[in-house]
Amino acid sequence: MIGHSEKVWLLLIGLTLAGAVLGETGHAGWPLTLTVVLLIAIKGGVVIDHYMEMRRADRRFRNVLRLFVTLIPLLVILSHGWGEWIRKLTTIN
Repeated sequence: MIGHSEKVWLLLIGLTLAGAVLGETGHAGWPLTLTVVLLIAIKGGVVIDHYMEMRRADRRFRNVLRLFVTLIPLLVILSHGWGEWIRKLTTIN
């Protein structure tokens, strides 16, 4: 019988494989970016809640990690939508 931890582990493996398959499609665009962002957010939330056991942690610690898991997908969206502008802004001539 498969226990809860094994199911969570299989979910993470499945999400990782889905991300790898999506990355190999060669397609680019908002649908792919938003799908990757969703995968990042789900995986981050699962790791924080299950493996780091933050559900029972102090709210401040949990919120810092959740902010991080929110920030990373937002940075992916920014880099997709405004990557060229960010590159120009951060390039030294």
